[in-house]
Amino acid sequence: MKNNINPTKYYDIPGYDGKYKINFYGQIRRRLKKGDKELHPYKKCTNGKSAIKLNCKEQLVSKLMRITFIGELPQGMVLYHKNGIKTDNCLANLEIITKSEAGRRTGRRNESEIAIVKISDEGEVVDFYRSAREAGRRNFMSYQTILDRVNGKVKTLFAPDGYVYVKDNERSIEKAQRQIELKNGYMPKAIQREFDF
Repeated sequence: MKNNINPTKYYDIPGYDGKYKINFYGQIRRRLKKGDKELHPYKKCTNGKSAIKLNCKEQLVSKLMRITFIGELPQGMVLYHKNGIKTDNCLANLEIITKSEAGRRTGRRNESEIAIVKISDEGEVVDFYRSAREAGRRNFMSYQTILDRVNGKVKTLFAPDGYVYVKDNERSIEKAQRQIELKNGYMPKAIQREFDF
């Protein structure tokens, strides 16, 4: 890793003969005859990371930061965004960690780690789970079955075991309970009011 990096200075990206430069914040410039031109990265829809085309070839900005300021990574190590924002390529936000540590950190953010609530066919909350994986494991279903219901990807309200599974938040629970009431034919009683004319 380079020492004494000046945040205001642009450094040559290796392999481009000085044509492209990058700074501490992940901003990239291209050298032109009349001066440098600021280039604007775009967000990849496949992985949410910042990318840019250099010499007509797509490159991840985080990779350009690595080859410019850090160098080759030891075997089994990866570059990781500390704050979880994949478009924040500031050198201070990048760290080198093991692949297993990266998997542990990102596992908490993926859909299978959403807290889940299990609701009976009478609208009663009967159990809580840390994740869709745990809910699936403890109820003998695949976690994908739970996720499909939680994310509204199936038309049926009830899972194969006769229970409803939703995210552990007040709005989702209330919505599920109301749907169960409607399914069971419950209608709230009309309010009786007397009017004086």
